[in-house]
Amino acid sequence: MAKRAAEKSLSEVIRERRATGSYEPIPVHDEDLKKILQAGLEAPSGYNLQPWRFVVVRDPEQRKKLRAAAMNQPKVEEAPVVIVACGDPLGWRDGDLDEMLKLGKEHGYGGDAEHAAVRRNVTNFLGGTPGSAGGIAPDLGVWVNRHVMIAFTSIMLMAEALGYDTAPMEGFSEDKVKATLGIPERVRVVALLAIGKRKGDDKPYGGRFPMGRVFFAEEWGKGIEL
Repeated sequence: MAKRAAEKSLSEVIRERRATGSYEPIPVHDEDLKKILQAGLEAPSGYNLQPWRFVVVRDPEQRKKLRAAAMNQPKVEEAPVVIVACGDPLGWRDGDLDEMLKLGKEHGYGGDAEHAAVRRNVTNFLGGTPGSAGGIAPDLGVWVNRHVMIAFTSIMLMAEALGYDTAPMEGFSEDKVKATLGIPERVRVVALLAIGKRKGDDKPYGGRFPMGRVFFAEEWGKGIEL
């Protein structure tokens, strides 16, 4: 078991995080894993619907099977924890909305009128055909992806803050991952995250585009000065 490290600051994590390609066979502490997963629960989501779902894969045989569904990437089998981030685009319809409103009442968030308005707005927004509802009803696949990735990033950064190394992955067969882990057909598999202790040196810094290339002031293409 790895020695538990002092928690890093967020600025340090963002500056130093690299995608890890190979892992030592060192388990993640249960207390740390719980804190890592809790970070995902605390992520924000539209209407607080929390459409994310995560499969935490730790069993060596399961990781081996998952590797076959993830382009045979060795790190899927090497890392002691692989989190499969999923999103349920229809969870709001099948209980999530009811549970969210119940939680809201328990935490003193709004009254009956406010909750009725939220239920109406969510139903109109997510229940319509894309392009309806005044042109704002979303493609549910895109909608759920947005929210899952916010929670996914929270999980990844917390793992790094606790001294672990991570590797976000988009190289996998969604159908094969679903079949391997028994994920329902309607649920989308968004990304995989390996967590553990890296083997060997950290990945070199690949550089980033300058701020002026990706940030604009007030309108597209207008340079920002800071």
